[in-house]
Amino acid sequence: MLNDCNYSKIRLLHDLSRIVWYIDNHAKKDAESTGHVLCGKVCEELKADIEKNMEKLRAAVEGLSKEGKFD
Repeated sequence: MLNDCNYSKIRLLHDLSRIVWYIDNHAKKDAESTGHVLCGKVCEELKADIEKNMEKLRAAVEGLSKEGKFD
């Protein structure tokens, strides 16, 4: 059983990946189809920020796993 902190990391990665998927598959297309250029840019910036934070979470999980501390 994962401890609460490690569970939270995994849960955040999962939820953030769903947001990135939504941006890619819906939000950007919606902005483009309506001609809202600024909305499209906001989506791209938001996606980049989320992916940067997801990488930090992945690195934390990987580091703990290599140290045998991911429980």
